[in-house]
Amino acid sequence: MRPSSGVLALLVAAGAGGCVFEPRPDNTRYYTLSPEADPPAAARGTAPSLGLGPITWPPYLDRPELATRLGPGRVGYSAVERWAAPLDEIFQRALAEDLRARVPAREVVLWPWSRSASPDLAVSVHVLRFESEAAGAAVFDARWTLQGGAGGPALATGETRFREAVSPNDAEAAVAALARGIGSLARDVAAAVSRLPPR
Repeated sequence: MRPSSGVLALLVAAGAGGCVFEPRPDNTRYYTLSPEADPPAAARGTAPSLGLGPITWPPYLDRPELATRLGPGRVGYSAVERWAAPLDEIFQRALAEDLRARVPAREVVLWPWSRSASPDLAVSVHVLRFESEAAGAAVFDARWTLQGGAGGPALATGETRFREAVSPNDAEAAVAALARGIGSLARDVAAAVSRLPPR
């Protein structure tokens, strides 16, 4: 049964009377991690190559939203602050650049590498925390192992703990502080490499 002309007129009037949906503005902000500004240049030469990886993460950080620790057993995620790319990729690139500047190695090779390009030394990283706290702090904790080549014996192990006060709800400051935490990890690894006997 077709609607009458009067019903059609009412439908047209309703459509013209303001039932137009305007898109909401996109308030999403995207962040990346930058290497530390003007890091000291490391000496090059006959030092071995350094492999970076694998880097492992807790599952709760494997998502695009920035995480905030709300309590000992609670984590929240921002509705508008996001990583500009997968966090593991952003983290690896930033750490690689900091290591290139600080470790006296000919090159830094990223995991995964082929057997033909296996590095002389390799550092694996297990990230424990990489987040802000609701009270106002950026926190980065990681354990790392320096090995004699891929699958070689452990030559040094360590744990990097970084904490810097930031204003609550200041995502930009928290991300900048976390980037400095990556620089702290690079310094710890560089110090371990410098203590190794010549290879």
